Amino acid sequence: PQVGISERFFIMSSHPNERYPYAPEMPITAIINPEILSYSEETQKGWEGCLSVPALRGNVPRHKWINVRYFTEDNDCVETEFDDFLARIFQHELDHLDGVLFTDRLDSMRDLMNEKEWYRQIIAHENKDT
Repeated sequence: PQVGISERFFIMSSHPNERYPYAPEMPITAIINPEILSYSEETQKGWEGCLSVPALRGNVPRHKWINVRYFTEDNDCVETEFDDFLARIFQHELDHLDGVLFTDRLDSMRDLMNEKEWYRQIIAHENKDT
């Protein structure tokens, strides 16, 4: 939907970087016809940004772990569990396929911040502590 293609797929990848220094390694993966099979009742807030909502960051509640099924570009069916950061990425991208933005998931507008301020308050503070 974001790029004008009416197909249910997204690309998922993860690696440590300045914004997410503790992000796990995950190679670039095509996620085709994704679905969540089950999920934790426990949710956890985490900071997210999105090219669909530039210059904003939100502290978004997401399920801590999810069991998912999807197909690869080789048409292999994959069932796996993602937790923490990878679960967050999967849920964020799956939401896009359903026309949902991270801002729709916020508990409060107090959980929304300008990216420059977020970087100054959150990332600079975390980097100082490491």
